[in-house]
Amino acid sequence: MIPQDDDITASRPPFERVEAGPVFLPHSHEPRIVAMGLAPMDGPWVDCVSEDHWREHKLAARAQLGRRVYAVLPEAVEAAEEFAELVMDFAVPQAYSSGGLVPQSSDLGEPASTTQSPRSESLWRASLEVADDLVVMMPGKQGQYRLMAASLCSPSDWRLEEKIGATMTEVHGPIPRLNDEIGGQIDRFFARLPTDRFIQRFNWSLTPRADLMSRDHWQVDPAADALWYRAERQSLRRLPKTGAVAFTIRVHICPLASLKAHGDALDLLWEAIEAAPEDLRHYKGLDVLAPVIANWRDKNRV
Repeated sequence: MIPQDDDITASRPPFERVEAGPVFLPHSHEPRIVAMGLAPMDGPWVDCVSEDHWREHKLAARAQLGRRVYAVLPEAVEAAEEFAELVMDFAVPQAYSSGGLVPQSSDLGEPASTTQSPRSESLWRASLEVADDLVVMMPGKQGQYRLMAASLCSPSDWRLEEKIGATMTEVHGPIPRLNDEIGGQIDRFFARLPTDRFIQRFNWSLTPRADLMSRDHWQVDPAADALWYRAERQSLRRLPKTGAVAFTIRVHICPLASLKAHGDALDLLWEAIEAAPEDLRHYKGLDVLAPVIANWRDKNRV
């Protein structure tokens, strides 16, 4: 049985960013759930905040969850600072040119009782200027990359407090087939990524509610008929000074019905779901969503 969200996330921050239609349709180009899917970056490296809703979402998430959405391990402070500088160098001029305001220190949502040093807060300040979540990966003594710092306010069914300090193999452990099929490719990619290449990849899923923050899978009413399409654009680049890998995650959510205006996007989605192996359908919650998908298709006559 898919568990309910824990008590901490039962009352989420109220902000929901639902877009009118899909910005990306990754399943149309790569229907497999487990795939590297790497490509050169297309478009801006990060998505600058053009309105206050994203910043409010992040501030509310940290006020509610604290170190469950923001953490920097001591070994990662320098890399987090370098990452933050690059984000601010890109985002702040964009904010000024669009008439936006850079938040003052009193508006940054840093808990008064935090044990983080002021230097450790630099990545949090930068994260308030972009819609993306920001993650720092660094190699350990054995060369395996570890998740060492993150501002993670829009997770897709995972918890920062369970992953911080973990290797890539450990981070991906819950995903069926991934470590066996592409784990080696992932390790080689991280080890060889040069500083002059910006890389992007995408994930997709269906969700029975339009919450940006999803720290757990969900329980589903089999009589429900509401669905949203959730797509992530992830970017990766190596930081030139520290050599750490900067990893960004930008979540987009739109009503599933909006895909009807995009050619064969819905047909390709049903094909991708049907072709997914049973263990991966379970991991994505698609087996539990099956009655909701059937209800949705009946309601929308597709």
